[in-house]
Amino acid sequence: MNCSAWARRLVLPLLLAVAGPAAAESTAEFDDAVARLQFAFYTGDSRALEEVLTELGDFEVNGVLTAAKSYQLAYGHWKLAQLLGDPQDPRARPTSKSSAAKAAKSCVQHARDAVAKDARMADIYAIEAVCDTFAPGAKNGASACSRSKSLRTALTLGAENPRVQFINALCTPAVEGDPAAVERWRTVVAKFEAAPASQPGKPDWGHAEALTLLGETYLKRGEMVAARDVLERALVLAPDYRQAQKLLQAAATRPR
Repeated sequence: MNCSAWARRLVLPLLLAVAGPAAAESTAEFDDAVARLQFAFYTGDSRALEEVLTELGDFEVNGVLTAAKSYQLAYGHWKLAQLLGDPQDPRARPTSKSSAAKAAKSCVQHARDAVAKDARMADIYAIEAVCDTFAPGAKNGASACSRSKSLRTALTLGAENPRVQFINALCTPAVEGDPAAVERWRTVVAKFEAAPASQPGKPDWGHAEALTLLGETYLKRGEMVAARDVLERALVLAPDYRQAQKLLQAAATRPR
C-alpha cells in the first residue's frame, strides 16, 4: 500500500464531520478498494487484482463517485492487462495474452463510461488511449498510442497533469539508447512531486511507477548510483512494488 493511501485515511475522519457518516464511509470503502487494487498490481498478483475489480464493480457509490468508479475500473483493467500481457510463467503466455487483450478492451469500455459521466478528467482519456492501443507482451510506448486522438485530448485538457504526462511518456516510441529518455522520465517525476496531494476519491497512482521507469532508464544507461537512488524512492512510496525491487537488486549487483 502506498503512502498516499495512508494519507487519505488520515483525512477521512475529518470528512465525517463535514459530509456526514454515510458519505465518508462510502469514500473510505472506495479508497480502500482502490488501495488494494494498486497493491495487487505492485505485487504482481493478477488473481487478487481480478478479485478487487469484481468487488469494485459491485460497489455501490453515490453521485460524486460514479465517474471515479468507472475511472478506477478502467485503470485496474489496464494494470491487469499489463500483468497478464507479460506473465512470469512462459507456459501461461498464450492464455494470458488472450486474457490481457480482454482486460484492455474492458479498460477502454470503462474509460469511455467515465468520460460519459465526467468529460473533464484529463487522465481518463490517456488511459483510454493506452488501453485502446495495448498489445499483449509488447513494451510500453507503442507509436499508435502517441497518435491517438484520446491522448491528444488528454494533453489538451491536462498538460500539467502528472498522470497524463506519465502515459504520454509511455506512448513515446522507445529508441534504444535515446538520450532524451532520462529527461523525459525526470520531467514526469517532477510533475508528480509538484502536484498537490490527492484528495479522497481521487486518483493517486503513477508516482512510484514513474520513479521505477526512470530507474530502469538509468539502469540501461549504466548509471547505477542514479538508478539506485530513484528506485529506493519508489520503494518508499510502494514498498511491495516487485518491479522496483527487481530493478534495485540488478542495480546493486551490476558493476558501475
